[in-house]
Amino acid sequence: MLRGQNDRCAICKRHWTWGNEKLAVDHDHKTGKVRGLLCMNCNIVLGCVRDDIKILSTMISYLIENSEN
Repeated sequence: MLRGQNDRCAICKRHWTWGNEKLAVDHDHKTGKVRGLLCMNCNIVLGCVRDDIKILSTMISYLIENSEN
């Protein structure tokens, strides 16, 4: 799986050695199905929002609305 992801986090694409950490095996908590390998930051974010797409979408909208660019 690591080779299939080019040795990178499936979300942010950072190399697995970034920050001296190993990638976590991410899985769907409802089905148990493995989804991919994630860095600690991406894994924590998904856990904090409980994989809720609506919350993630709202977060993106918030960042866009409050962007300086």
